[in-house]
Amino acid sequence: ADLELDGMPHLASGIVWDYQGRPVMVTPHLKKAQVSVIDLKDYHTVKAIETLGPGFFMRSHEASPYAWVDASFSANKDAVQIIDKATLEIARTLRPVPGKTSAHVEFDRYGKYALLSIAEPAPEGALVVYDAKTLEEVKRLPMNKPSGKYNVFNKITRSAGTSH
Repeated sequence: ADLELDGMPHLASGIVWDYQGRPVMVTPHLKKAQVSVIDLKDYHTVKAIETLGPGFFMRSHEASPYAWVDASFSANKDAVQIIDKATLEIARTLRPVPGKTSAHVEFDRYGKYALLSIAEPAPEGALVVYDAKTLEEVKRLPMNKPSGKYNVFNKITRSAGTSH
């Protein structure tokens, strides 16, 4: 099928969930401030969600009502937007360190916590742990340029909230 996408999305960032009883694939764009929601039965675009900037990573978990997307390829590189999977609306925008790159959320195996990288040198760099339901910060671990962190359990069990 031909998909209504402007250019190639990041191939390791598309995730899936059920929306109104139908499976959808959801992916950020590398060059456009947008997330596309695509129906996997007929491949039409259900919705184009406007974001604060082009993003690289999108993650969720079966236990979470939210999907997280960064805007790391934009002037809003410090923002992570949280999408409500039931309404396809932006539920909240987080800016854990204003002006510093927020990227690559990964969930723990139970979907209780979302781990976000502040991909900067120390002392600004950190791994920020959020409660995945309340979206409140739980803990901040200082680090030097943290980036990818991949949950092997979520990968090998084919979690719908991660790429494979």
